[in-house]
Amino acid sequence: MIKICVPSRFEPELLDGLERLQLQTGRIHEVYGSLSRSVIGSGRPARRLTQQGGSPTFDDVRRFTERAHSAGIRVNYLLNSAVLNHAEYTRAGRERILEYVGEVADTGVDMVTVAVPYLIELVRTHFPELAVSVSVICEVDSTHSLRLFERYGAQRVQLAEECNRDLPLLELLSKTAASELSLVVNNGCLRFCAYRSYHNTLCSQGSQSDRPKHGYIDYPLLKCSAVRAHDPVEILRSPWIRPEDLPYYEERFGIELFKIAGRQLPLETILRMVTAYARLGYDGNFMDLLATPAVDFSSHPMTAALAAERGAEPYRRPPIYIDNARLGKLTRALHARGGCGGTRDCDECRLCDAVMGGVIVEDDPAARAEHAEALEGLIGELVEGSWSAA
Repeated sequence: MIKICVPSRFEPELLDGLERLQLQTGRIHEVYGSLSRSVIGSGRPARRLTQQGGSPTFDDVRRFTERAHSAGIRVNYLLNSAVLNHAEYTRAGRERILEYVGEVADTGVDMVTVAVPYLIELVRTHFPELAVSVSVICEVDSTHSLRLFERYGAQRVQLAEECNRDLPLLELLSKTAASELSLVVNNGCLRFCAYRSYHNTLCSQGSQSDRPKHGYIDYPLLKCSAVRAHDPVEILRSPWIRPEDLPYYEERFGIELFKIAGRQLPLETILRMVTAYARLGYDGNFMDLLATPAVDFSSHPMTAALAAERGAEPYRRPPIYIDNARLGKLTRALHARGGCGGTRDCDECRLCDAVMGGVIVEDDPAARAEHAEALEGLIGELVEGSWSAA
């Protein structure tokens, strides 16, 4: 059965919507989240989470978990920082980490998601009651790395997003796996993004309690957003999965668990995404379902003050409408040809380019150009030193 994993900041209001969806579809399997800041951190910077009111305490997590369990929904706590800045190898740092994970365990959550391999062993040794999931940050995209994490004791592995469109690889991994496999469906990141590793490190440090609370500048987000503004075909090339295509992955590969990205988004946006994926369909703009391309730099905490000073319009997300129903033409073509596994060069393949005109039904090239110019201007200021975090 298809199961949905939902992003959260542990708001009771989220459960109001999820309980209704669970009664209607039975597909709300799990909710995941974390404190906005901690000794370990997570994969989202605190400033983006707190912008949406995401400053929960462990008491909030405990109450949320109790109510989720009463609705038949599991809770997965994120310990998925990409780096711990060597704190894990000092006595004092290790003690702080163990104390923190102990507080997590006391909330009654069912599972933790981890990105640092050492933490997997630490959790499995000291907190055997906690199931462990390997984060998508680990970029598991081979049978070798899959088996390695399973030997560490991981019960679940979230595969690298690029696996979504490499169908022969996905078939091999699904046949090999002893653990439960999960796919992220809607991040919307650039395919084979060159900034991904650096971005994960920045986000992790931006959520750690021993790091400065000011000073988070998301250079990779500025760069990838400028790339998409220049050429929206990059949105089609991204390894997302449409709600209507979840049954394909379940039937062909036996993968049942699908994670929705977007803890940093407004609650109503999260509920719209979850509703679409739980009901296996969406009639509207596919951009409504993507997490990363949803950024509006006129209100992003990194750039809001600049946008207010200089004029907000160039920093707003340019309007673009991708008809989700028509987008099925692209996914059907991808499935028929075995996905993108046969070529890792989008400029050589150009399938997405060929269908772009038929699926993008509204576009404003002038607004996109203005947006790209504004973002590239900020990057230039950052490089030359006229704009900085502090």
